[in-house]
Amino acid sequence: MSPKTLKNLLFSLFLLYLPLLVYSQSNRAQTVALVPFWGPDDNIIQEFGEELYKGVNDQQGFRSVIIDMTDLPEDVPEGGFPPYICPAPSLIKSNPIALTGELTPDPDDDEYWHLRLYLWEMADTRLVFSDEVVGYDRQEIAYAMPSTLEWLFSWLKRGGRGSGEDGEGDTSNLYGGRQVFITTSMPLQWIYVGARVGASPLRLQDPPNFGTGVIPDERYVENRFESINASLAASIALFPEHIPFFSRFEIQVEGTFNYDFEAYDKAKDSTSPMTMTVTPAALLKFQAYRHGNMLFSLFGGAYTPFTLNDNIAYSNLVPIGWIAGLSFGGKLDPLPGIFFIDLRYSSDEFNTFVTKDEEAFRRRAVSISVGYQFGFITKR
Repeated sequence: MSPKTLKNLLFSLFLLYLPLLVYSQSNRAQTVALVPFWGPDDNIIQEFGEELYKGVNDQQGFRSVIIDMTDLPEDVPEGGFPPYICPAPSLIKSNPIALTGELTPDPDDDEYWHLRLYLWEMADTRLVFSDEVVGYDRQEIAYAMPSTLEWLFSWLKRGGRGSGEDGEGDTSNLYGGRQVFITTSMPLQWIYVGARVGASPLRLQDPPNFGTGVIPDERYVENRFESINASLAASIALFPEHIPFFSRFEIQVEGTFNYDFEAYDKAKDSTSPMTMTVTPAALLKFQAYRHGNMLFSLFGGAYTPFTLNDNIAYSNLVPIGWIAGLSFGGKLDPLPGIFFIDLRYSSDEFNTFVTKDEEAFRRRAVSISVGYQFGFITKR
């Protein structure tokens, strides 16, 4: 075989394989990041999400990649951004395309579900198109999903955006004013009610604020008291979840029953009186850390006690004290609600009088308690 003939043969083979090479490159699957839906029903979210996963894989040239929401980047809030907001690139990573979605029940039939899907192109962090698939159950969604995805992905080729016009569609009607739900292992609620019980292992008493020249009775100064308490509380969130930082604040009101055991002074072989009080308090609470099943909160506020003893009185007409503390807890599956441990420091800004002795003191206490709270009305 002459060199010229061999050269022509190799050139012919190249021309033969060139279309195959081009086809193989054009047929390479693009990964589509699937962000878990927002919605009020975890079972429906799971079922519809599985149908989306299968539906994307069945589309030629696309492959599903499920995004893990248990270990979020620092710039992503708990549960992720709302589905109508482009997901953070740090969450989607190198995947060029992302799908988010929200599930809402039909206003006239709460068993009929609307699944709104948003298709995002991550290179430009832009909304390509949005469409809705509806159905009563998984079977209906599975039937409608292929055509919906085919329609969505067709806009990638057209370069379309939003409501359907090539690159110029109006997207405002897709998510303006829509109600969405966050679903995590510990859903965010507008209202919480709960109770706790605990003790004050350390209760110190300072001399009264009378000025100089007053020598207080040693029974009422620097004594170690043992106390028990029980409390009922209710809190309400101040802002919806989509408002950064401020959505973590709550106002909490609580009422606490305190029982202080008598403190015994060995030197004088005498006791200081037992006291019982009911103490309403108002607190500002901040969810400093919330991840998965764990919740860590800081709080502070003011209280005013009401005595249940005839031998106790207060120097101020409205006695005011302050509280600062922290709580740590979480959800214990499969039980509902949140169990927590509460640690707090409180200090009186008034004098407490023991009327039988005409003695006074100022109380400071460290308290620890365990509690449970249950939420109502999932944040939207």
